[in-house]
Amino acid sequence: MVKVNKNITDIKTPPIDYFNNLLRTKSNNKFKSISFGHGIPMYTPNNYYKFSNNPLLDDSSYKYTEIRGDERIRQYISAKLNSKCSFPVQSDNLIITSGANSAIFKSLFLQLKYGDEVIIPSPVYFNHTMAIEMIGGTVVEVNSIAESGFQLNLKGIQNKINSKTKAIIINTPNNPTGATYNNDDIKILAQICDKKNITIVLDYTYEDFSYNLNYNPLASFEHLKNLIIIGSFSKTFGITGLRLGYICASKSIIEDLCKIQDTISICAPSISQNILLQLLSNENDAIKMNFNSASDSRDKLIKCLNDSKILNWEATNGAFYAFIKIPNTENSWDFCEKMIIEYSLLVLPGSIFGEHWKSYIRIAYGAVSPKEIEEGVQRLYNQISKTT
Repeated sequence: MVKVNKNITDIKTPPIDYFNNLLRTKSNNKFKSISFGHGIPMYTPNNYYKFSNNPLLDDSSYKYTEIRGDERIRQYISAKLNSKCSFPVQSDNLIITSGANSAIFKSLFLQLKYGDEVIIPSPVYFNHTMAIEMIGGTVVEVNSIAESGFQLNLKGIQNKINSKTKAIIINTPNNPTGATYNNDDIKILAQICDKKNITIVLDYTYEDFSYNLNYNPLASFEHLKNLIIIGSFSKTFGITGLRLGYICASKSIIEDLCKIQDTISICAPSISQNILLQLLSNENDAIKMNFNSASDSRDKLIKCLNDSKILNWEATNGAFYAFIKIPNTENSWDFCEKMIIEYSLLVLPGSIFGEHWKSYIRIAYGAVSPKEIEEGVQRLYNQISKTT
């Protein structure tokens, strides 16, 4: 019998599949199913782009690229980052990965030894904690203050830093709260990490989904010395299934990251890179279509929650998530199961984003229409009204 690494068996099974399966098999047939579960945008390339060349007919789609990924994609990323950074970014600072989750895992695997600590503002994104624990590191959660719009708790973070601290993960715009962290706070944190030689891993997946104009957390950093930037193409271009992300880091660690990339995946999928190369010319159309859709759903969500009188959300300004406290509820897992079984509505329990958040739920509104938002909030209201 295969003996499984305890680092793996001790980790909880990814929760989204559980709730998706519950919606498929246990939902109430009286209601049309609505999912506020997966964090995906509304539109795919089929909605905004007509392919001029079929990537299936391109022989290079079936062969390896270089480990770092297609040079043209890396040049595109470097140009985009250079428009936001005060330090230079070149294509040699970049590796194209099989999605942002893969980029996070490789970046942590590069740094962590058994027992090393990684600080994460909580609510956390559970794939971040899973990666740390698989590698043998220790997750140190620092609770954000809900009343501040889930901004960074700088004092709490500083109090948790010790000789075992190797990295701090900053996810902004944030999943699951939608918070856009204050640039001044990020700058202070960057200065602290520089002095203590701690790496900041900046998960910038939702770069193109900020509702406060000109939000740019990259302006808070002066160099790449203690910074690793993680990016994704999935949300911007609506290509979550193609699995494309990137790592941006100092050239001094790129070669070691390439060793990890080569061992795990050799390169990001060639066919996905070829598809993306065509889409890059239509970036503005992709961003406009998915951003406007998410923005409309966000506006509707704000109105519906305000109108409900019992569901309060201090609207956050990024990504496409709302993290909402449910009145008279201390077990959001059970609450979410009931919402599926009784109302065919999928929302995710706050407890999967940290034990402190058992009375919260996450609503993902990126791929649902304003009409579905209205109906979904009404179902939430109906259930909550039974206990208030």
